[in-house]
Amino acid sequence: MIKLADPINGMQVIELENEFLKISILAGRGSDIFEFIYKPASIDLMLRLQKPIYNPREHITQRRDTGNQFEDYYYGGWQEILPNSQPFNYRGAELGQHGEVWLNAWEFEILKNDAEEAQLKLWNRPLRVPVLIEKTLTIKAGDPTLYINETLTNESRTVLDIMWGHHIAFGLPWLKSGGIIETNAKTLEAEPGMPKLRQFAPGQIFDWPDGMDVNGKSVRADLIPHESAAPYSELAYLEGFAENAFYAITDNESKIKFRLDWESKTFPCVWYWQERYATQDAPWWGSAYAIALEPWTARWSSEPEKDIEKGRWLKLNPGEKKQTALKACVSLAD
Repeated sequence: MIKLADPINGMQVIELENEFLKISILAGRGSDIFEFIYKPASIDLMLRLQKPIYNPREHITQRRDTGNQFEDYYYGGWQEILPNSQPFNYRGAELGQHGEVWLNAWEFEILKNDAEEAQLKLWNRPLRVPVLIEKTLTIKAGDPTLYINETLTNESRTVLDIMWGHHIAFGLPWLKSGGIIETNAKTLEAEPGMPKLRQFAPGQIFDWPDGMDVNGKSVRADLIPHESAAPYSELAYLEGFAENAFYAITDNESKIKFRLDWESKTFPCVWYWQERYATQDAPWWGSAYAIALEPWTARWSSEPEKDIEKGRWLKLNPGEKKQTALKACVSLAD
């Protein structure tokens, strides 16, 4: 079933629901999935920070010429990120953090809405880079799975370099007791540019799920500590996925498992971001607890121009379409 729900701060909300799932989509800003509720346990798996879901057209910071507006408005959830990650000037287009489409209102159409299946199509065009992103979200009766089919089109007459990702973050209360990550990634490598209060030793490639902490001690990277564990911030990359990539997170207490499947030919890298009460300054002020596993077309880099020169970004020829599919399923672990 699809329902047009009450707006949040003037932004359109659409709900997809069946016996197992209630999925709330912020069509009026970014097409975010801001709730992913597993109904048998009445629990929302998405991260939700202690701040409202602001309308960027009504709630405006004093300065909007900064590169980090994403953090100003970030509350958690699952964002579509396009056409870049890091702020920089791309061929004359000034791009802010995590691109444009998360900030925009998306157009939508209900394709199907009956007892057996519900389908919602959403689409958007960013202002500064000429691409069209379209996606169809589907849920089916008796199936605890969200199916996502996406098409990205270069609508220009020139080759475009694109950074594309799914910013999927989980949090409390679901992961309060900690949990375990399963995946068919082969390697883990920590991002060197993280602060000192971190978990993994940077500059080394480890065979998943092995890792090493900053003190040289072996650690299991697949284990999510209890919320009460020592604070740290971390960004690491999971790579070497099979063609049909997946990860699954199961919490230690309720044994609820969230599993994401996707095509590694489109998203070959997963950013494993953790913010566990470590950052005492902006933007988290010591209050953020987030565990994120984000499929991306490439790693983050402080020098995106060099990554583009080396061919690390997704390249779209004039008029080219890129199609991909993901699915997110929730169940009780065996």
